Amino acid sequence: MAKSVFKNESRTDSRPSRPDPKQIINYILEKTKRFNPTLRSITIIEKLIYENKEFSTKDQLYKKLPKGMQYPVFNFILELLEKENKIMFDKDGAFFWTGQAGPKLRHSLDSAIGY
Repeated sequence: MAKSVFKNESRTDSRPSRPDPKQIINYILEKTKRFNPTLRSITIIEKLIYENKEFSTKDQLYKKLPKGMQYPVFNFILELLEKENKIMFDKDGAFFWTGQAGPKLRHSLDSAIGY
């Protein structure tokens, strides 16, 4: 993944820090000028990762997606999910689901319809 814009240099412990929500919002607003993912495409990716729990490469997930999604938008969505602490990347490029699935999210993911 790209170098994180949201690193908090003041923390000394090894736990990942959660960035300031205002930073995340400003980052999303800036990047969506270039990449404009739909809520549907974000939900589809989130649902696939949630159901499979782990992928060894980004290409493995990308091949499971509908054909119309562009790769830069796909990368941007993965970056957003990582910043929201819903997924984590391994040093080898593998990634896995870390977000909690509350009742509302579980219902939303179960009722989502694929292409």
